[in-house]
Amino acid sequence: MVKIIGRAFSYNWKYYGAAVAVFVVFWQMFSVFSAVRVADDNLLTAMRQNAAYFEKAFLKGDVFETQRIMWRIKNDNIKRITFHPIEFDGSKWIFKEAIIGNFYDRPRAQLTCNVPFISNGAALGRLEYIIDLVDVNTVVFGENYILFITVVVFFMGLLFLSNVGAIKTIFSIERCVTETNALVDAGKHADIQDSIQRSLQSLPQSLRDTQFAVLISGLAEVLQKASRLESDLAVSKATSDMAAQVAHDIRSPLAALDTALNKTDQLPEKQRIMVRHAVNRIRDIANNLLEKNRQQAKTSSAATSQPTDAREARETRLLSSLIDPVITEKRLQFESKPGINIDFELTPESYGLFARVQPVEFGRMISNLVNNAVEVLGDKGAVKVGLAHDDVNIILTVADNGKGIPPEILAKLGQKGETHGKAGGSGLGLYHARTTVENWNGSLTIASEVGKGTTITIRLPRAEAPNNFVPVLELVPGRPVVVLDDDVTIHQIWDGRFESSRIKEYGIEVIHFSEPDKLRDWVKNNPAKAEKAVYLFDYELIGYKETGLSLAEELGLCGKTILVTSRYEEKRIIDECKRLKIRMLPKGLASLVPIKIGDRVEGIGESENLAVLVDDDKVARMSWELVAQAKGVKLVIFDNPADFLARIEEFPKETPIYLDSELDDEDDGVKGENIAQDLHNKGYANITLETGHMPEDFAHLPWLKVIDKTPPWS
Repeated sequence: MVKIIGRAFSYNWKYYGAAVAVFVVFWQMFSVFSAVRVADDNLLTAMRQNAAYFEKAFLKGDVFETQRIMWRIKNDNIKRITFHPIEFDGSKWIFKEAIIGNFYDRPRAQLTCNVPFISNGAALGRLEYIIDLVDVNTVVFGENYILFITVVVFFMGLLFLSNVGAIKTIFSIERCVTETNALVDAGKHADIQDSIQRSLQSLPQSLRDTQFAVLISGLAEVLQKASRLESDLAVSKATSDMAAQVAHDIRSPLAALDTALNKTDQLPEKQRIMVRHAVNRIRDIANNLLEKNRQQAKTSSAATSQPTDAREARETRLLSSLIDPVITEKRLQFESKPGINIDFELTPESYGLFARVQPVEFGRMISNLVNNAVEVLGDKGAVKVGLAHDDVNIILTVADNGKGIPPEILAKLGQKGETHGKAGGSGLGLYHARTTVENWNGSLTIASEVGKGTTITIRLPRAEAPNNFVPVLELVPGRPVVVLDDDVTIHQIWDGRFESSRIKEYGIEVIHFSEPDKLRDWVKNNPAKAEKAVYLFDYELIGYKETGLSLAEELGLCGKTILVTSRYEEKRIIDECKRLKIRMLPKGLASLVPIKIGDRVEGIGESENLAVLVDDDKVARMSWELVAQAKGVKLVIFDNPADFLARIEEFPKETPIYLDSELDDEDDGVKGENIAQDLHNKGYANITLETGHMPEDFAHLPWLKVIDKTPPWS
């Protein structure tokens, strides 16, 4: 019982404190309100009882008698009464007003009221009386503090009892995860499913029927299949390698699930995402193992030489969205080591980097590399995961500030069975990373300095972003932005982005919603604004059956909607967005997406050394890019005029624009000089034609500069 009480308060002390605070405020406000009402009623009753005496004293002009009667009218909660008489012929009243009671210098804590003083139907004047709320509150509390304390204690007891069931459920799930990890460590894979099913049966009936219990049951089946496949294939060396890889990889998602369940009885969004990714990774590992087993039956030798035989399964994926959940999982896994800092810092440079990879293998590779870095650090140190790019490659780095690796050992790392600084290490993780990257036409290098640390650098060919990705968030002056999300943090992120972009200067209004019905009402009541708005919708709205996609389809907003979701990588949601022609933006990148307003693009248009090149010749583009990089020029390159014209409004009118004359566009007849003419008409003044033709061929365009194919910064 003591353990349950301690866990309940450790989980919920903030909510208990907030609930008690709200109750105290309500209690005091209600008590003060009641006291004020009683004071008003007593005053009016006393006025009616003393009206005749008051009238007689007033007509005689007897101020002192009037004040004595006012003392009889006053009650304990009224601190001061002022009588303001009326003026009429024959009046003997000689003072401007009559005052009784105390004086306080607390204007913000005083309630001032006025009431006419009427006797026999005639108004003699008005009474102005003051109730001091501080004094009233003190009196109320002094008279009722025992009752108040009793009610607070009773209220706290109700709060605690309402959480006992949830805490007991957490204990049951903790026992389930602990027993599962013990079976994995002991190698008793065949007993995992039975153990998990027994643990599920011990849960309350209300939880056994939930989606979470179904998810855990599915996890048991996946683990059982993986262990059965490990036993069936244990006869060959290749199977031993795969079984070792599964045993190596399965611990991280299990540890992440264990940590999440230990932390809270109500999973918030980040932990829901982490649990979903962890379970999906386990399922994907098992399914991938089954697929390799089928391939093993056909060509056993290929399986041993190709640890990453997933060339056909490669997909164009946003790398930051694959890396971020793995880093979240690693932070939770190594939370018991507070001296270890694992950091993945997304920057504007790492926004929108896509590569062709196999997602399961990529996540496994990042997990292994981070594990290796943490394990060589001991109890203190830092692991930094970086994501950048050069002209043609994405550069992924995993760096630690540990002891480093001696040169004689460094040369051997990456080979099968070679490891360093890791007790009981097999070298599988680094070997797997190197062979995987090489199969993706990339490279892996290791740099280390003894006493300073080690950096693993992975280079992968950069891929074009898919059509449904949002490279720039385009806003139009005067048109509103509508944000729908159940997480207040996302609303705050968007407010910060829009404030820094100064959208108010462009007459852009930001409208926030967290409930579908309020959004429906706004769209219905504001048809003109709704037609012009840009919509940023979350997919999952907790507590509602609607999703961001279903609302966009229902309200006819698909063409204007961008889905901002943490479930960016789920195929079902991707397919639904393609059907509805809705673009997607990972929620984790909301703070990085460039924002375009009119002619200005945040992070692009503000560059003093910005230039644009449009040329269909690959060699020319590479030559210009190399020279521009060496000279510090930010050169934006397009290989066709259609892509350039689609983004022309991103660039300020003074931007230098270089156009090839002979553009092999899909639409025949498009010439660089024709595009230059259109740009000139739109106000672009710094246009240059880079061509092999003679300058006199363009004499009819006197405003157009003409140069050869040599970059102007050479």
